[in-house]
Formats: sequence, C-alpha cells, structure tokens
Amino acid sequence: MLDDLPTSGLWASWIDDGPVLRRRAMRLTRGDREEAEDLLSSTLIKAISHVERSDTQVREPRAFLLFALKNEYISRLRKRNSERQVRDFSTDIYEDNAADLADSRPSQEHLLWQQEALGRVMRLIDRLPAEHRRIFEMRFCDEASYRDIAVALGISEPLARKRVQNLRQMLRQGLETGEEPALVPPASRRKA
Repeated sequence: MLDDLPTSGLWASWIDDGPVLRRRAMRLTRGDREEAEDLLSSTLIKAISHVERSDTQVREPRAFLLFALKNEYISRLRKRNSERQVRDFSTDIYEDNAADLADSRPSQEHLLWQQEALGRVMRLIDRLPAEHRRIFEMRFCDEASYRDIAVALGISEPLARKRVQNLRQMLRQGLETGEEPALVPPASRRKA
C-alpha cells in the first residue's frame, strides 16, 4: 500500500542513497557536519512536501534528491547573503550608537554657511526684475514645466527654456561673485 504513494520512491531512495546524499551535503557545506545534517533534513522535508503537494511522479528519485539538495543549499546561500547585506554581524547590537548619530549632524559652521548662502539667494531673487521673479517662482517653487511657463508668459517653449537657463546663470554668478548679476541680456541679443 505504501508503494502506491508518490513519495514511496523518495523514501526508498533516501534510505538506499543516504551515503551519497550525505557525502554531497558534506562537500557543499565544506565539512560542517552539523550544517550538512540540517541541510539534509530540510531537503527531505521540502522534497516530500513538494511531491505530495503537486502529486509529482518522480522517475529518478536519486537524481531528484540530489537536485533538491543542491537547490536547498543555493537557497540557504542566497538567504544568508541577503541577511548579510541588511545586518552587520560584527556589530554589537547592544552597543550604544548614539555617539555615531551625534557625529553625523552638520557642524555649527556648516549650518551658519548654509544660512548665509540661503540669505544671499533670497537677496538675489528680491533684486530680480518682476518677470524673472515670476519665472523663478513658476519653475523652482511651483515646479511648472517649460510648456506651462511658455503658455503663462505667451512665449515659445524654447524661449522659456532659455530664460530659465539665463536665470540660473545670473543666480550662479551672483552667488560666486557676491555681486548683483547682470539682469539684462547682452546688447547683441536685445531686440531693437
């Protein structure tokens, strides 16, 4: 009666081919007997449950078990590698890491520099002509597309891109030199 079960061939092979499977497990685990036994046990459980669940007819039980053993070993390696990426096993989890967190905060000098740079940007924006301030607000505050800027200003999309590019250059120049940027286009490009 037991011979009629789909897993009966696996059980027979498990007993008959035990030494072969054990040698393969020892080789895969590089001689770690405990890990090899654990690998064999989980392989048997997964192979039997797979055959029972899917009602699979196994023609070569020995080859099937060797294949399942290799797959189980690969699955364990992948799981272990992904855990290593998430965890740092050399770190003591009870160690107080508050000092490291405190060090990652920016220094007072850096905060002061950021505040000064932001103040300079705001002063530069205040000095821009109304049309440039409007372009700045649409592009960098409202995140409007070049098409939307072009429609709002009644200009072409390439011209809207060019004006945003000029605005960026003026602001960059003003920040680098500390001087008021040239707010009018060069004379050669002005329309008569």
